[in-house]
Amino acid sequence: MRGSIRGTVRRTGERLWVFFANLNMQQKLLIVFLTLVCLPLFMIGYASSYYYTRSIKATTTAYATEITSKMLLKLDDYVTDLYNMSAMPLYNKEFLNWLSDPGTSLAKSQGMDLYISNLNKIKPDTVSVYVFDNYGNISYNIKSGGKRSNLDQVKDEWAAIAAKGDGKPMLLSTQEVSAGKENYYAFSVIRELKQVKDLSPIGFIVFDTNTTAINRQIEDFDQVTKGKTILVDEHDRVVFDSEGAQTTHDLSGDESIRKATAERGSFPIEIDGRKYITTYARSALTGWKMFVYIPLAEATSQATVTRNVTLLISAVFVTIALLIAIAISYALTRPLSKIKTLMQEVQTGNLDVSFNQKYRDEVGLLGRHFNIMVTRVRDLLEEVKETQTRKKEAEYAALQSQINPHFIYNTLETIRMKAEVNDDEEVADMTFTLGKLLRYGVNHAEQRVTIADELDHLSNYVALQNKRFANKYTLVVDIPERESRIVSIKLMLQPIVENAIHHAFKHRTGPGTIRIGVRREGETAVFTVADDGSGVDEARLRLLRERVYGQVPLDPSGRGIGLHNVHERIKLQFGEHYGLRIESRPGEGTTVELAIPAGRGGEEAM
Repeated sequence: MRGSIRGTVRRTGERLWVFFANLNMQQKLLIVFLTLVCLPLFMIGYASSYYYTRSIKATTTAYATEITSKMLLKLDDYVTDLYNMSAMPLYNKEFLNWLSDPGTSLAKSQGMDLYISNLNKIKPDTVSVYVFDNYGNISYNIKSGGKRSNLDQVKDEWAAIAAKGDGKPMLLSTQEVSAGKENYYAFSVIRELKQVKDLSPIGFIVFDTNTTAINRQIEDFDQVTKGKTILVDEHDRVVFDSEGAQTTHDLSGDESIRKATAERGSFPIEIDGRKYITTYARSALTGWKMFVYIPLAEATSQATVTRNVTLLISAVFVTIALLIAIAISYALTRPLSKIKTLMQEVQTGNLDVSFNQKYRDEVGLLGRHFNIMVTRVRDLLEEVKETQTRKKEAEYAALQSQINPHFIYNTLETIRMKAEVNDDEEVADMTFTLGKLLRYGVNHAEQRVTIADELDHLSNYVALQNKRFANKYTLVVDIPERESRIVSIKLMLQPIVENAIHHAFKHRTGPGTIRIGVRREGETAVFTVADDGSGVDEARLRLLRERVYGQVPLDPSGRGIGLHNVHERIKLQFGEHYGLRIESRPGEGTTVELAIPAGRGGEEAM
């Protein structure tokens, strides 16, 4: 079965190829154009649109999830304020005495009414405050409308909830409240009130808060997302619905409730044939969950517009390009053989050819540019010949320039010999050391050296400095033989030590010590150059780092130039993961770390 399928596919492919081979040149050009240009263009446009839409969805989901959590935190803050308000009577001794007094004096009634009125003014969305004592008396304050029409029915439920809380605030989910001619949705905070001295219950307080308090937290976000927000309590009853259609409804069997199993998250959902991005978060304070539904079409509307415009523009350009390709292919089928013959002549090395341009069409212009190309090739060949000649002259001049370093070396050697003849050993040693430094630095034959070479050069440099400053500096090298074969760039350590001598010990009259060590960090070798100089404060260290890393211009006075140079050369030689790190504290000295690959000499140095 598989063999027959493969045979059929092969025969079909052969027939298609024969059909394509028998087409004329113009048709072949058009088919190739459509296959290699139009198809990839539309595929790229589709892929770009797909991933752009996907990115928009991911960004919108992440943003909405974060905003959902923040809105829930704001709501928690609001509920916390209500909890605190319900506890305020516990700090008013006079109010507690009134509540525990079975009497009904005018002073008590006026005092309690004034206090409750003040409590009801704290938050703009609290509609009413009810206070019940143990003697069947009720005190309340209503901002608008009238008191609850079902107050007699709910007070026993409130009393049970307050007793269950045992002095802690209890949150009652949203209920539809009827107050005279006005109906509204409100959630309640209930707290049992107790005497401070013996903690005996003396009544309870209830705050009814309009759900407009919740709407204030989310209305701006809903306007931006063109979606809706639903808040459900721990029993999956709707506390708030920004559309107002499901408030107080039971959503126990709703798909959103089943999917919201974590503390916060997101998921796609389809409601009434419309797709939504749904984010949710659970309040640790109230146990309520907030669901934000963002219409997918709204979230990706910009991506859809971008996709449609991109496809439209692509179609327009493809159509234009197709028409141009048809015209060009038709014009090219006749004179192309002539151009092909001329190109074959050029390929053999004959540049004395020219295309006879009869018409100013596309092929005629191509022939003109062909003539220009041939002329340019002839000119370039002449330029190459001239460049080769000049190159040989430059190499000869560079060879002559090598005389200058040799002249310096020979002159220093003559000075050294003269000093030895005159028994001036110190001058002879300094001249000999300086010559070694110059030979090491000026020699361009090899830019990568071993750490051992660097340490030899560094010891010569410190020796010269000690000649100048009466053995002021002590160089302590703690690098094992195994690590001394690591390959580094030339002049890596000496500029660091030079920087320490010029800056770390600038204001010190006594001796100074410079320690050089090494440690391994995986495949990286980290060499440390530490001095016990004056160090720098945090601000100057930050500025020095910025100069070394090229984040700010270098100091015209020269501070940090050597460090910057070493850092850049290490990155150029070994990669961006390597370079310098600087640490310093005032009075404790400075440590410079140089990270390079831990490769060894031998084959890597070669």
